[in-house]
Amino acid sequence: MAPVSARSLLVVAAACALVPGRVEARGETYEAALAAYKAYLQRPSLRKRMVGRERLAATDDPRALAILAASYSRAEEPRDQVQYLLASLTTDRFAEAEHLPVYEAWRKRCDSPKDAWLWFKSLGVHGLAKGAADLDAVVRSDRGVFLRAAAIEALRSNLDRSLLASLPELARLAPAEGVPRAVFLESVAACLPLFRDQRRKPEFRAPAEAVIALMDDDKALPRTRIVVARCLARALQVKFTFRSGDKWRSELDFVQSGGKQASMEGYAPPPTFAGIEATGDRICYVIDMSDSMLTPLTPAEKEKLPKGPVTGVARPKESDNDAWERVFEAVDWKKVKTRFDAARELLKASLLGLREGQSFAVLWFGDQAGALQSTPGMTKTTLAAVKSVFRELDAIKAGPAKQGRPLGTIRGNTNLHGGLHRAFKLHGRGFVGPGEFVDPSTWNDGCDTIFVLTDGEPTWDDWAAADKRDPEDNVGDPETGARLGDSDTLEFAGPYREAGALVDDVLRLNLFRKAEIHCVGLGEASMNTLERLAGVGCGRAISLSTK
Repeated sequence: MAPVSARSLLVVAAACALVPGRVEARGETYEAALAAYKAYLQRPSLRKRMVGRERLAATDDPRALAILAASYSRAEEPRDQVQYLLASLTTDRFAEAEHLPVYEAWRKRCDSPKDAWLWFKSLGVHGLAKGAADLDAVVRSDRGVFLRAAAIEALRSNLDRSLLASLPELARLAPAEGVPRAVFLESVAACLPLFRDQRRKPEFRAPAEAVIALMDDDKALPRTRIVVARCLARALQVKFTFRSGDKWRSELDFVQSGGKQASMEGYAPPPTFAGIEATGDRICYVIDMSDSMLTPLTPAEKEKLPKGPVTGVARPKESDNDAWERVFEAVDWKKVKTRFDAARELLKASLLGLREGQSFAVLWFGDQAGALQSTPGMTKTTLAAVKSVFRELDAIKAGPAKQGRPLGTIRGNTNLHGGLHRAFKLHGRGFVGPGEFVDPSTWNDGCDTIFVLTDGEPTWDDWAAADKRDPEDNVGDPETGARLGDSDTLEFAGPYREAGALVDDVLRLNLFRKAEIHCVGLGEASMNTLERLAGVGCGRAISLSTK
């Protein structure tokens, strides 16, 4: 990445917005937009190349769709990201029935597991235009499991009401075992909460029983029981995520007989982060270490911080000596002066609540993103592992102040997408490569729960690049927005600086993984963005800010 003075950044040009969503046409002719598109594709930054694609798509000319669809197979680097962006851009812009032949031909050319996002997006357009029959045919076909599951997800996203009665039969169509079985059955189970308004009606019972039966499936991966339990909790509108089929049958009987408050019998309170419960066993913490996290907390913000857990913590097996007590005492709320201090101590408190048998990882994001050295992959909860994380967190100190960063520095800008992206790429031994959302190794060894803590809007991503400044571009510090002067060359963040594109990509990452995502906001965090991210993961978003 070429260095640029004061790490200048393009502040969003008023004339365009990156995918997803429609942008206002500039009044350009197709010919003018095509010429601009060709010129933009020669630019070094992904952001500018996507501006060119947006301008072409904004003409709404069918020829533009044909060009963009044809370019998918010869996408430049980062190839996988460009393909995902193209699939979103085209299907969001060209969503009418007249375009279905283009999408059908496109899917015929591109039918590998890594094309599942294209299938999901384009089948969604197909279903809205022509109904569920063709999507149902894909589900029942001999296609690869990710493409079949993409069709189920497209039916679900279209709120297809015929799904309820189909769930028992769909469950019987699942592959025999392993990750393919997990992918298919988890997409089937995720359909049941669509019909929670019918949970007391007789027609709900058989589909619910078919989903409950998955809890007893001896061929299911352990993660599938977690996903199914979450789906049942949302469908029956109960708080608890039991992992027993018999318990869920009792709950179904209770709800269908008019009960309004589920029993807590057999329910063990799960670990929490900032007061939010985690219902999974493999927890990934994604912590903001951008420079703005050095902002001091106000007295009111300090008072708002959740201070637990302090008693009743489930100790790992090593607790037969005093070592665990010494680690527990290391959570010192008196140390909390800044937002980063708060994040560090909230994280420590959460780690102390993890149970034996659970795994965790701690990721950070600033300009870049990565894992703590003490958790290079998903790590078993042990005394030694938690002590190592505590030491590493306590060793992180603020760097010197510089222009635009009077409070000092930690790790730069707010690459929220980078942190989330790595959470989905992480497995037991580090990070997988491109195509992470369909990589089988992340089903067995990846996280099933993600906690995100941040204090601001995303300002950066993994695809920043130096490029020439266009007349409409404004120069500003990415963290503060303060003008930094003029330059002919700027360092442009990639498309995931934009909240819409970020949320859309997290939807892709979680389309099949079904991780629960919870978000905690400090300071100027955009709760709108965090609520949308939590919505993707059927989780919660809370603000610890007093603003």
